[in-house]
Formats: sequence, structure tokens, C-alpha cells
Amino acid sequence: MKKMFLAFVLVLIASQPVLANTNYNVCFNSLDADVNGTITKGEFLVAFPSGELAIFEKVDTNADSAVDHEEWEAYKTEQGFEENH
Repeated sequence: MKKMFLAFVLVLIASQPVLANTNYNVCFNSLDADVNGTITKGEFLVAFPSGELAIFEKVDTNADSAVDHEEWEAYKTEQGFEENH
């Protein structure tokens, strides 16, 4: 049992850098696949397959299950990303 737990912990530790290295500094238009002015959870996961849905929820400040351009740009500004992306 201890070996199994240790293996699980090692896998968690090894996977942390992958999640931490997701680059969310992406142009809104490249994420809005259906060009309707919002990013859905599905579009978010297509763009960021290893992305955390917690990030989507954080960006969706009005909790309408969609991220609009203003929400996306506000998130990028909050994270200190370049404005020209």
C-alpha cells in the first residue's frame, strides 16, 4: 500500500510542471472557433487540452458559462501578459 501511495505522489509531483506551464497568453479570436464572440468550455478545452477548467471559471467573471473578449483581456492583463496578444 505504501508503494502504491508513493507512486501516486510521484506522478502528481511530475505532472505539476505540465499544468503550470500552460500558456494562456493567446489571442481571443484564435480561441473563439465559431466566431460568435464568446469562448465556451469546449472551445477552451480544444485550445488548452491540459488546461484547468478552474482557469475558465475564474475568467468567466459573470458566470454565464462563456468568456467574452473583455473577460479574456481582463484575465490576461491581471496575469501580466502582453497586451498585443
